Amino acid sequence: MAASPPGMRRVRLRVCQDVGTAPCLNGTVKRMERVRLYPTRRQAAALDRMLVVCCSLYNAALQQRRDARKRRGVSVSHRAQYAELTALRRADPRVAAVYRECLDAALHRLDLAFQAFFRRCSRGEAPGYPRYRAKRRWNTLEFPHGDRALKFDERQNRVRVPGVGRVKLRKGRGVPPYGRAMIVRSCGHWYAQFECEREVRPLPVSGKVVGLDRGIAAYVATSDGELIENARIERHQASAVRRKQRAIARGRRGSQRQGRRYHELARAKDRQRWSRRDWHHKLSRRLVDAYEGIALEALTVRAMLRSARGSLKEPGRNVAAKAGLNRSIADAGWSQFASMIVSKAEEAARTVVFVDPKYSSQECSRCGHVASENRRTQAAFCCVACGHAENADINAAKVILKRAELRPAARGLALGRLRRPAKCAIAGENPAHAIGCCVRAHPTNRSLARRSRAAHSG
Repeated sequence: MAASPPGMRRVRLRVCQDVGTAPCLNGTVKRMERVRLYPTRRQAAALDRMLVVCCSLYNAALQQRRDARKRRGVSVSHRAQYAELTALRRADPRVAAVYRECLDAALHRLDLAFQAFFRRCSRGEAPGYPRYRAKRRWNTLEFPHGDRALKFDERQNRVRVPGVGRVKLRKGRGVPPYGRAMIVRSCGHWYAQFECEREVRPLPVSGKVVGLDRGIAAYVATSDGELIENARIERHQASAVRRKQRAIARGRRGSQRQGRRYHELARAKDRQRWSRRDWHHKLSRRLVDAYEGIALEALTVRAMLRSARGSLKEPGRNVAAKAGLNRSIADAGWSQFASMIVSKAEEAARTVVFVDPKYSSQECSRCGHVASENRRTQAAFCCVACGHAENADINAAKVILKRAELRPAARGLALGRLRRPAKCAIAGENPAHAIGCCVRAHPTNRSLARRSRAAHSG
């Protein structure tokens, strides 16, 4: 396989058949369903005790691994710790009262943390050794086999949770799980999350394709010339958060009132998160319903959020401005918005293509000339070669659509011809002719998935 050149991010092509998405018009997709639970006080106390036991088991298993490495120079595997659960459940009735799979999930969570630690060490990144977890921050009970653990009644208004009993849920929202399930505590509320199958319902053929450029001043610019304003959820709700933070600063640490104020602050930030999520859902639904093909940039948001502070020897420049930009990027939620577009496109048998974002803001959508002088200001674009003048974000959206090579056809959507691996952006040698880094939920062009898989294996 050809190596990617410097500055080119390699993104694996996720084929529909490999991830359980919609390979055909009559398929199903996997989704995580979220249902609000209404436990009684006794049931909520039982769930809290189960969370405390799982958190304590996680910390004890971490301590065992640290002691074994420090004193004897050996490592303790997940299998060895799992084998000790039987004796531990016999010795401690509090552990025996918790569902066995929840305990195993806590150990598996620790094992994943160590795997990530060793992976970062091998890559030369910041190691991030696994840390102990506070009980108030452990908010998830995992059931690897949710179809065996959670049982819905016939009317689907209650669910039976092991060790808790029949818990009331929002009426009409019960869907039988068949995979992994979780019970989540969030700001005093309880939720059940579980995997379920959802049928693919193709939308009518619209014959329209679009390129989307995500930004801050204008949240989304389309290749059709539309500018969608940024909602700026955090800025609009910042006053309520600041009031609660000031109340916490004036209070006495460790008091009951201080605890209630922390809870109010968590509720305010949770309200921000849900407002942003609701806005993303509505915007992504409008775009998926209107366009048959959508082209996006494969942005590396984590790298864009890196701090410019620098070090003592080499201090950064424009640190305050970069910090403000990072807050705006985090508030925009570009990754969440893109994942919602992909999710809805899979359910509607639409096409989503991710292209290389390199120089998309400096390339002319008319002649293809690339120069930093083309971008006069944040909003103005004027090509120095052909004189084409346009809004910079709209021009970038047209460039993104051009790179994706999406075009409307007489029957449905047609992709541009897939180039040979040596000339494809997946192989990483010609980013100017990128067909896209990720294609999902395409119902008609099945040969694209086979040829792309062959490009990776060859």
